[in-house]
Parts: sequence; structure tokens; C-alpha cells
Amino acid sequence: MEKVNSKILGSFVMIVLMSFALGAGTIAYFSDTETSNGNTFTAGTLDLTLDGGNVNVVKWTVNNFAPGGQPIRTFALQNVGSLTGYLDMESILVTEHENVRIDPEIEAGDTTDDVGELGSVVSINFFIDLDGNGWFGVGDTYIQANTHIADLPSHYELNEAMSAGETVYITAQVNWWSNVLDNQAQSDSLDLNITFELGQTTGQ
Repeated sequence: MEKVNSKILGSFVMIVLMSFALGAGTIAYFSDTETSNGNTFTAGTLDLTLDGGNVNVVKWTVNNFAPGGQPIRTFALQNVGSLTGYLDMESILVTEHENVRIDPEIEAGDTTDDVGELGSVVSINFFIDLDGNGWFGVGDTYIQANTHIADLPSHYELNEAMSAGETVYITAQVNWWSNVLDNQAQSDSLDLNITFELGQTTGQ
């Protein structure tokens, strides 16, 4: 009888322990979930156009240039991207050509055969032209004024803010006023190259 009771008691303890084990596995604590699915990232754009396009633009092809001439050109620069950018003038390069020294040049004291003097007698003005009319007026801002083309720096850090869709006009006035060295520049020529850059930050 005692052995039977021991077996029964052992079985009862086992059942109780199993019940606790099963109960522990089915207890439900409070919980909640939220999701953050479908996150995407799309890069914005900085896209600069010159006169409405993305190809090289030749602004000046001036023949028979002489004292008193003032060929004026306006660059229409537009940010067709989606981000605000900052406009600069970069890689300004002037290359002068003597071509052939003719008698008036020699008589005026021109002694160089490889570098011309045209850039030393012709000046240029660059300015932000609000209405793009080619003339400096109220609200316009000089980038630089009356600098001989030969003395132009290699770049101008304009840091001109351009929002998406905005157009900025930069006018260049080339002036050949009377100069005592004019005759030294006869038959000379020069090439002027300018790159406009739209950067994400200032000082790029």
C-alpha cells in the first residue's frame, strides 16, 4: 500500500511539474509592433545650362576689331536641376597670338614675335545682369570692371546662389578704348575661354 502511494505521489508531482512547464510556455505578455517599410532615397540634381543648352557656346567671333569697338555678350545660365547651387566662373584662359608683325606694329615698338598685345589694350567688364539687357543698371553687380583681358584671373568665386529653375544673366562688355599701344596690337588676335560651374557649396 505504501509503495502504491509512493508511485501515485510521484506521478502527481510529475503531472504538476509538467503543468507548470506547459503553462510557462503559454503565458502572453503585452506587446505592440509598428513598421517602417518602403524607405527610399533619391539623389537630387545640379544641372547647369548655357543659353538653354548643354553644348559649347561661342559668344564672340569678332573680325576687324578696332579702337572704339564694344562687342557685348550676355550669358544666360539656368539651373535646371532640383537643388540650389552656387555659380562660379572657372578655368578662364586667355591665349594671345602675335600673328605677323606688320610695319605699324614695329614702328610702335612691338618687338615680340610669339605673344600679341591685343589683350593689353582691350578691357572687359563682367557683371550680374538682373534683366539680361546687356547694360549695367540698378540692382546689377560688377564681378569686375575695366580689367585688361590679358590680366584676367583664372577664376572668380562668385558664390551666386541659384535655386532650382532660376536663371542668372552674366554680361561681358569688351571695350577697346583709345590707347597709346593700339598700333602694337594691329593684326593680333586672342582666344578667351570661360567655364561656368554650378556647385553644391560655396568655394568649390
